[in-house]
Amino acid sequence: MISELIIILAFFTLVALLSPVKISMNSARAGEEINGFFSFGWIIFLLRYKLKDKEAEILVFGRRVVRLPNKEKSPEFKELKKSRPIKKSKKTPHLGDIFSLLRPMLRLFKDLIYSFKLKYLDIDIKFGLEDPAYTGILAGFLHSITGIMHKGHTIRWSVDFSKPVLEWNLKAEAAITPIQIVLPVARFLTNRQVIRSGLGIATHSR
Repeated sequence: MISELIIILAFFTLVALLSPVKISMNSARAGEEINGFFSFGWIIFLLRYKLKDKEAEILVFGRRVVRLPNKEKSPEFKELKKSRPIKKSKKTPHLGDIFSLLRPMLRLFKDLIYSFKLKYLDIDIKFGLEDPAYTGILAGFLHSITGIMHKGHTIRWSVDFSKPVLEWNLKAEAAITPIQIVLPVARFLTNRQVIRSGLGIATHSR
């Protein structure tokens, strides 16, 4: 009985690790208003966040089961938080331990970025900076990366040299398989430098 239960749990764990997480984003900004949503879909679950309403919802088989509305903090709560005395820690982590973590963390970040597969990207952006020279530099950068964009990925832009402005219309879709995250995270956690630095930080924070 126990062995059968272990086999069943192992099977569902494998299915979960091999099932891709689909990430979608649809966003637009005109003036000061930002509209759209981004969502995470995995097996039968879908988490969607609405940018304009600042609320999230969880769907199962396409039906909403949980709604998380935006809860603004009351003025009294904000004033109480400001007036609350801040307790300063007497001990701080050793800087050497923190710097030792930078290289492993950068490698982890790089591995996680490469784990994502960008399926679709379409963005129409209008921008302008305070300094027209910087605006030109940014336009040159965008021009250089559009030459290496894959099929199905499109970036269009227009430039305003007269004033600061940022407007966009973005549609994107990416996917990642959870099992692709396991190896980089395991490599990071078992790294000798990470373990040594983690113990050093824990020791200095006591």
